[in-house]
Amino acid sequence: MGTSLRYRRMIKIGALISTAGVIMLILFGLILLLFPVTKICEENCNYLSSAPEYLRQLINPLFLFISLILISSGVFFIRIGNRQLYRSL
Repeated sequence: MGTSLRYRRMIKIGALISTAGVIMLILFGLILLLFPVTKICEENCNYLSSAPEYLRQLINPLFLFISLILISSGVFFIRIGNRQLYRSL
């Protein structure tokens, strides 16, 4: 019975991790929708967000990468936990 609780806890932790990643992804999308990106072209084109400075730090590929990694690792924990839980029954 102790192993069953361990796998159930693993499933819950996976759900929490995945939820954190989804919240980060939604935040990323909302910032992009609320503060549009402007294109400034002279010789080279530059893209500048109209978001405040503290939110501009979130509009980068690393933030998007971390949110997607959190979602995928949470789903991985859920799938492994479910597999081990039903295998132990």
